[in-house]
Amino acid sequence: MDSFFYLVMFAGAVAGASTGLLGVYIVGMRMPFIGICISHSAMAGTIYSILLGVNPVWGPVVFSAISSMSLGLVRPGKSRLDANVALAIFFNLMLGLTFLGIGLMHGSRSEVLGLLWGSLLFVRKSSVVIITISGLVFVVFAVLFNKELKVLLFSRTIASATGVHESFVYCLFLALCGLVLAVNLPLVGGLMIFSLITCPAAAAYQICTGHRSVIFAATVFGMASAVAGFLVSYYLDLPTGACIVIVSALVFAVSASYRALTKKTF
Repeated sequence: MDSFFYLVMFAGAVAGASTGLLGVYIVGMRMPFIGICISHSAMAGTIYSILLGVNPVWGPVVFSAISSMSLGLVRPGKSRLDANVALAIFFNLMLGLTFLGIGLMHGSRSEVLGLLWGSLLFVRKSSVVIITISGLVFVVFAVLFNKELKVLLFSRTIASATGVHESFVYCLFLALCGLVLAVNLPLVGGLMIFSLITCPAAAAYQICTGHRSVIFAATVFGMASAVAGFLVSYYLDLPTGACIVIVSALVFAVSASYRALTKKTF
């Protein structure tokens, strides 16, 4: 049991850190629907990979990467449809496909329903390795394309006008979003992982000013939220995802309160 406990803690730390870092860019782009769309596409990919007998690890990775890259076709200023409205439509499609897949399953649906809420029972050494690799891949991407990502955070339109390979970097970013969310989905839960993307990053933006400090704070907040949520879930025998959501929301509440009390204006 001790080895399992430490495995859970490590998995939670890596999952929280990678999603916290991912959230810096999703929240910074002011398009939180990107996160919720990709997380639900990963959940739909997992369900259909089970239905089709495909590896339940790699199936959702491929599905979510392809579907998330398709979001890159939603270009601001070049469509009569608002980007957030398009993302909302995409979210509805993924949600419909998810519950359709659940309805098509025969026999016990406990494993699939566990994807909605997350479970400690999904922690395996192989899954921890995959989570760690995906997190490191995203870190390498963030370092290599740091300049391009900073411009994208400001404006995709300006990024395109200034010669930055906006479409390529943005689509690659979305593909890595799909990868990170897909491998973390079983632990955190499809309905809960969106909170781990948004709350730590939003908390970091509340109390930090520089880009590096925001990245560091969001990574730490995400790690702390996941580990604390896992601890509460482990000792009180509660749903993992729900505990992580509550802790991450509390982290944001404390950060927002600190900013209000100190009357900082950023």
